[in-house]
Amino acid sequence: MNENQLQALLKLAAERLQTTPEKLRAAAERGDLKSITGSADSSPQAEQLRRVLSDPEAAKKLLSTPAAQKLFEALGKQK
Repeated sequence: MNENQLQALLKLAAERLQTTPEKLRAAAERGDLKSITGSADSSPQAEQLRRVLSDPEAAKKLLSTPAAQKLFEALGKQK
């Protein structure tokens, strides 16, 4: 996964978790996703986020979805 793909994944996840990509990345680097997911820690979204962040194959699968591809296109046009 390259840096642009990682940023897109963080942005998408941050929107769903109602936080910022920066806070999400910092929490992931600390291994402290509970601080980001809060009360939603046992939610399907929180579990999916943990799975994706811990499994490169799951991240690749998520990044290959049509929604992720549209996000990449939109981010590419912003530059």
